[in-house]
Amino acid sequence: MTLFRQLLITIVAIFSVMLFVVMGINFDTTKGYLIGQLESTTQDTATSLSMSVSDYMALEDYAAVESSINAVFDSGYFSEVKIHVYATENDIRRANETKIEGVPNWFISLIDFKVPVAKAVISNGWNELGQVYITGSAGYGYHQLWQASRDLLVSFFIIGAITLILGSFALRFLFHPLSELEKQANAIQQRRFTKMTNIPKTRELKSVVLSMNRMADKLEKLFAAEMETAQWLQNKAFKDPVSGLGNRNFFESQLKAHFAEPERGVDGLFLISLADLGRLNNERGYESADMFIQATAEIIEQHVAEMSSTATLARLSGADFIVLLPNFDLNRLEKVTHNIMTSLKDLDLADISYSSHVANIGAVILDPSVTRASALSQVDTALREAKRVGKNAVKIMELNTHQDTALSRTDWKRILETTIANQAFNLKKQKVVLLDEEQSILHEEIFMGLSHGGKDYHAGFFIGLAEQFDLGSQIDQVIIQSVIEHIQSQPVKHPLAINLSASSFNKPEFMTWLVKTLDALDDKVKQLLVFEISEQNVLADEDNAVKLSQVLKQCHVKFGVDNVGKQFSAFQYLKSLMPDYVKVDSSYTRMAAGKESESFFMHTLCKMFGSLHIDVIATGIESDQQCEALQRFDVSGGQGFVIGRAQDM
Repeated sequence: MTLFRQLLITIVAIFSVMLFVVMGINFDTTKGYLIGQLESTTQDTATSLSMSVSDYMALEDYAAVESSINAVFDSGYFSEVKIHVYATENDIRRANETKIEGVPNWFISLIDFKVPVAKAVISNGWNELGQVYITGSAGYGYHQLWQASRDLLVSFFIIGAITLILGSFALRFLFHPLSELEKQANAIQQRRFTKMTNIPKTRELKSVVLSMNRMADKLEKLFAAEMETAQWLQNKAFKDPVSGLGNRNFFESQLKAHFAEPERGVDGLFLISLADLGRLNNERGYESADMFIQATAEIIEQHVAEMSSTATLARLSGADFIVLLPNFDLNRLEKVTHNIMTSLKDLDLADISYSSHVANIGAVILDPSVTRASALSQVDTALREAKRVGKNAVKIMELNTHQDTALSRTDWKRILETTIANQAFNLKKQKVVLLDEEQSILHEEIFMGLSHGGKDYHAGFFIGLAEQFDLGSQIDQVIIQSVIEHIQSQPVKHPLAINLSASSFNKPEFMTWLVKTLDALDDKVKQLLVFEISEQNVLADEDNAVKLSQVLKQCHVKFGVDNVGKQFSAFQYLKSLMPDYVKVDSSYTRMAAGKESESFFMHTLCKMFGSLHIDVIATGIESDQQCEALQRFDVSGGQGFVIGRAQDM
């Protein structure tokens, strides 16, 4: 119950107590006054009647006496008028049953009204002739008491209603700062550090508001400092200071994590070696060499970003750059490498390179059967072949890409369109658990694949092509609808997490469909739905990612960010995105069980997420050693082969 309602109830209670007390006092006062007034009237009437009939009694004119009694009785204030005659020992009496009109029976039965009886002696001279007895009427007293009580009660209700209405407006005005404080507290809980600008004049409220503002400011600075620390550590450990790309350590950790994935698709890998970098440094100085490196990095980043949002770029050594392109086919690899070489040649025209021989590129296309060592060896061979061919040469080799790449782009488009139309994707789920002794399941992540020609293909084979064909949003719709139908038809115990592609949430028509679909669901079904997007897609389109998170929160559906830490970002998007959890890239999972310097970086990341009340889930857990190491950090959950492999739905 809100404080506003509690205060209103308190006011009503106090007002009610006051009403009962005042009514009790007023009732007793009125009752005493009426009884006293009736006693006085009855006694005065008895005395007056005794004097008026004394002469008639002396003459024994009892008819006149009876007339006098009738006159008094007819006044209506008495229930009985009686004269006892001593001479005859008879009574002359006039009485009637008391009738009380206009007063409820419950009021009459509840109130004990004492009726007064007055006496007076009838005398003539020294002789006593009789005695007068007059009994008052209770009807008058009850009627007056009821009217007084009713009028007082009505007056109190009217005054109370007016007081409550005015009081509620006054309380709302006084409580406005508290409402703003509540909004501020909720915003802080949602990792939005807002501050109140309208400071109330009430001393206590002013003190609380100023304290909340100071706390919000401190939390914001604390989070900013932790983000800066995490970013500094990430750059120090994994970023090349000259090119701005990842360094060898970064690339090796990403490559290990990538090749540890069981469901890899066809990948592209290429090496770029700059020509005569040492001579440029010796003859023109390190500034010219750094400019050559930076210009090359910008060209690589620009062309790779146009083709893939999941690529890993790094500078391995002084003159060598390497790029890993997951889910990449041969045609696109040829296109991106030749585009890069064309742009690199322009560095000679701009007098940035040492000579017209700018660089050489060696590239390989890999299928899932190729090992990490074999891939690195073959890409190095391809680069040597390119250098042997001559200056600015590009050499592309294919490794083990027989039946998996035999399907052409046209074939894959037809297969995907048919699978979408038939809603025939194969779905699997992998559990994500709490890292405790019981390992309770947090949710289960959905993975998709398809079957064609008697062979099963996981998403790695076709997801890149689906994005090229602009089929990503259609695939997501099919997967979402299939998961919803599964929840509605099966006894599902744990939430199911669905990964959304970037081409989905940046389309207004998909967002409209998603909102309409979620609004039509029961709350129980919504509680079993979770959506994820990768950090790469967030950085590529942060505005639409924020809109997606807002839509999901309005629909009371949980939301997470996958592959966090894979890109060099300042994590500023977390403040606007406010996910319920993040899944840290699997390369950091290995750091947790690695050297102290690497585990410290993982600890800093977890501390930063914890300051925003964002749950951290470690991915790619492959051993009990990693699982034990992660328990030393603020990691809520884990996912990987040692916890459980993907199972059919």
